[in-house]
Amino acid sequence: MESDEYDLSYGNRPFLTNEQPGRDEPHRTYGAPAGNAHIHAMSRRRIRMTLMVAALSLATGACADSQAPGVGAVEERRVSPVTVNSRVVNWRDDHIVWLQVPLRASRIMVLLPGTNRQPAMGRSIGRIAAEQGYRAIGLKYADNVAVVDACSGDPNPRCMEQVRGEIIQGTDQSPHVSVDRDNSIDGRLADLLRYLDQRFPGEGWGQFLDAAGEPRWDRIAVGGLSQGGGHAAFIAKLRQVPRVVMFGAPADGYNGQVAPWMQPGATPINRYFGFRHARDPFTSIEPNWAALGMQSLGR
Repeated sequence: MESDEYDLSYGNRPFLTNEQPGRDEPHRTYGAPAGNAHIHAMSRRRIRMTLMVAALSLATGACADSQAPGVGAVEERRVSPVTVNSRVVNWRDDHIVWLQVPLRASRIMVLLPGTNRQPAMGRSIGRIAAEQGYRAIGLKYADNVAVVDACSGDPNPRCMEQVRGEIIQGTDQSPHVSVDRDNSIDGRLADLLRYLDQRFPGEGWGQFLDAAGEPRWDRIAVGGLSQGGGHAAFIAKLRQVPRVVMFGAPADGYNGQVAPWMQPGATPINRYFGFRHARDPFTSIEPNWAALGMQSLGR
């Protein structure tokens, strides 16, 4: 199974909870300079602050076309995928929406959890993103299959790309997963945005959908944790997004090798940010960042 942000191994101590870890561990961040985002090492007691700093990377430029973030309270809404789409039968943990009231944000951050995790577990990052001027969405998707596990015995060099493509787009691309449009990241996000637009007609959720009812990715920042971080990177390869933040990801590749799909795509590289534990067991994360060109942006 992929390591993830919520229980980042090393003694199975929770990573995004209120429990206080008791030992020091180094962490690493890469990405375009954004305030204090270039931190090399810190104690585990400061992990939550580090996550906030990394999440704030997402906020750099978030308000370039909107009002600056205010001091309003952050509201949390839970929405069942079944409420949004009655055809959904699997992966039914609630989507979570965090937004600051009064609502002024004109961009979205979609936060994708790791393997077999729930959107609510990314609450710390979601709330910070909302405070920085985003409508933050923790999206539940088909996350039961770890990409590196599914492809470990498959000689097809495009295996990981195809698994991610099917999970994101809901088209038949890989024998290792079975994800249709209703359960894809694209489909679930579009369904949720339509639901929010109908349920809260004065909030303007329809501005994030195009004429065909598909997500407008030019207004949607993507972030993710472990497997979700890999999906965020793949979405940014396919579509131009305003920001991509990867926590402990992408882990695709084996023995420190770069994943074949790890190349710059539609999103300019100066919009990428990455964060990982310095002792993360997945050794391909930094080589993947280098393949994307992120090391040229500094730590």
